[in-house]
Amino acid sequence: MNILILSEYFPSSEKANLTGGVEARAFNVAKRLAKKNCVKIITSWKKGEKRYDKFLNFEVYRVGPNHPYSHSGSIFSRFKLVNAAIKKSVDIGDIDVVDGYSYLMYMAAYKIGKRLRIPSVITYHETWIGSWIKNKGLVTGIFGEIWERLVLKKKFDKIISVSDFTRKKLIELGKKDIDVVPNGVDISGFKKIKAKKFSEPTICCINRLTPKKRTEDIIKAISIVRIEIPDIKLKIIGKGVESENLKRLVHDLGVEKNVEFLGFMNDYNDVIITLKSSHVFCSASVVEGFGMALIEAIACDVPYVCSDIEPFKEVTENGKGGYIFKAENYKDLAIKLIRLLKNKRIYKEKILEGRILIKKYGWINITKHIEEIYKDILY
Repeated sequence: MNILILSEYFPSSEKANLTGGVEARAFNVAKRLAKKNCVKIITSWKKGEKRYDKFLNFEVYRVGPNHPYSHSGSIFSRFKLVNAAIKKSVDIGDIDVVDGYSYLMYMAAYKIGKRLRIPSVITYHETWIGSWIKNKGLVTGIFGEIWERLVLKKKFDKIISVSDFTRKKLIELGKKDIDVVPNGVDISGFKKIKAKKFSEPTICCINRLTPKKRTEDIIKAISIVRIEIPDIKLKIIGKGVESENLKRLVHDLGVEKNVEFLGFMNDYNDVIITLKSSHVFCSASVVEGFGMALIEAIACDVPYVCSDIEPFKEVTENGKGGYIFKAENYKDLAIKLIRLLKNKRIYKEKILEGRILIKKYGWINITKHIEEIYKDILY
């Protein structure tokens, strides 16, 4: 098959310096599909990158104006990217099926499908209908709300949802013909990465530093945990608009010795090494479509404590491999962290639970499922 994947962001090399779950899925699926298929990716370009590249057996076309990573805003740059992606699709050879991997690229996938007379698929991570302004602010929120509503009026040949939670929401919005294929993790690859546990009990948080990730709840919980575990450490991987506010909170709570901001790590292996070296993974997010870092932690034999949002409960099958706390309740989070860190028996049980759970999230099986969906559409 000749497969075209559309992703707003995509790594510039096989080292895979990933910015988020959507990009991680696009990269990992493309890498495995390319072993038996002709795979091409259209994505954004930023200064210093090649317009065309080829690695891991797939081709990457970077189009549009300079488009650095941004969690919100950059509206005109994004519209230009969509138009550039549609135009580029006619110049890259034969395509049998196109799959859009993000809100921005859903419309591009639809237009390309119509232009090239090929099936169009979109991979849906989460729907924000009715919540865009709350999640992204007024300006980006208004455009996002309009954009997604326009997307959902279009008829695609198939919608792939990363969770049953998102599938149900899409059905409520009137969409049909939806298959659930979860995000995955490179289980064997993670096992090969060697890491020694930190000498002090360490909690790892990996996410963008934005309001909906509620990293502040983890910091507040640390101020409680350190009463019982004085040498507790929190390592925060990621960057975002809340960075300075979070650093002020650390100062105000007097936990500077307990919290370390590691920023964005260019080498993805460094992220995994830090995660594997930690004792607990933590996410306090209240808005997720899936939770990539969560299953990565489980694959690293690192128990977790995460918020009780529906996607997290679905992914973990209600807490297998870790603990779930009441979202936005940092006191409950602190209790769960202390219980996990101080009870060796429970800690070991959670690791064993995670080893069984993670088997369903291997990228190899996930990619096979996606490939079968494409074939069903085409043949």
